Amino acid sequence: MSNWKTHLIVGSIIGSTFFLLAWLFIGWFEISVFTLLASAIIIFVYSLAPDLDHPLGKLTWIFIGFSILILLYGVLLKEDFYLYFGLAFLVFTYICAKYFGHRKFIHSWLAGIIFSLPLFFLGIEFALLGFICFFSHLCVDKIPFKFV
Repeated sequence: MSNWKTHLIVGSIIGSTFFLLAWLFIGWFEISVFTLLASAIIIFVYSLAPDLDHPLGKLTWIFIGFSILILLYGVLLKEDFYLYFGLAFLVFTYICAKYFGHRKFIHSWLAGIIFSLPLFFLGIEFALLGFICFFSHLCVDKIPFKFV
């Protein structure tokens, strides 16, 4: 069975390869600080995203911590947007971990497409990067050995 490190390593290799090939041959991904940072975050999150359905998943706990930080920021600065965003993010993470069984819907290519849809606001190349990293997780889960 694969662990989060294996998913992150494989997702990083596949995601970085897609980034490089799309930049070289298609002209996608202008090289800028924003593009590199956004791509690194997408690779990290989407390589681990299928395990949001696991209560002990690495990304589940990162999202819970991130949600709490955003909630605190919203409370301290009295900013409703951050308060509601942090709360929505926390509820989303809780629902995924609590009510979706492990390796059920969230471990599907359809969930990968749905999770990648918000990335279209950044551009099709970012949405494809997210889906490819999500799908790499599903493929690694089919391999019956631990890489790392």
